[in-house]
Amino acid sequence: MKITTQISLDDVLDNFERSWTIVRTKDGRVLNLYIVDVDYEAFGYNIIVYNYTGSKSYGNDISFSDIDEIELYKSEE
Repeated sequence: MKITTQISLDDVLDNFERSWTIVRTKDGRVLNLYIVDVDYEAFGYNIIVYNYTGSKSYGNDISFSDIDEIELYKSEE
């Protein structure tokens, strides 16, 4: 899913909440993240709350504006 200004918090929640994902950032990084939640921050932008452990608890965040694309992680099993 390309992240654009038309993508809503619900779009990301419905497709990726509590899932392992591949996140491609606008600066070229490729991150394997477990998405815990999405939120609208008081700073005026949407964020994804993630961690690297698969825990249901909170971790770090990344702004929608820093993300180019998100896809579900597919195991090679």
